[in-house]
Amino acid sequence: MSSGEKKIAVVLVVILIAMVGVYFALGSKMDTAQMPGPAGMAGGGGAAESSSVGPEDAKVKITALVPIVNPCHAATVAALKEVQAAHPNDIHLTLIDFLGPDSTEWKQKLGVTCATVNINGQYTFNLEGRTVTFQQQEGGSYRPADLRPVIEDALKSAG
Repeated sequence: MSSGEKKIAVVLVVILIAMVGVYFALGSKMDTAQMPGPAGMAGGGGAAESSSVGPEDAKVKITALVPIVNPCHAATVAALKEVQAAHPNDIHLTLIDFLGPDSTEWKQKLGVTCATVNINGQYTFNLEGRTVTFQQQEGGSYRPADLRPVIEDALKSAG
């Protein structure tokens, strides 16, 4: 490795360390509790408790096991709250913080080990000719914008 490459490597390491420091410094201040949502839904701050909204006998049942407090799934949580608010009598939404006290039970119940949005018992769907899987980090195997069309298709299928 040349001296120029070594200098670049050192600069990149310093930048990485600084970014990790900023992440930890700001991470606790970023909170989904300020995000608008239907009444009764948990926001953030520490480990969020599990929360549900909508009738138990709704046409569509959504269980979202995501890190609610961590902003990495904020857009997913916002999209779920928005679509549930648009169809309050037809969607039952349960939010479980992936790191919260109920998460182990829900991971076993859903048979998953990573963040998952389960819609009527499924988390993989065909959307406009592509496969979307509502697991892991948003922006990977799905985009938060994929949730609305998949949920609305589920509503249509349910009658």
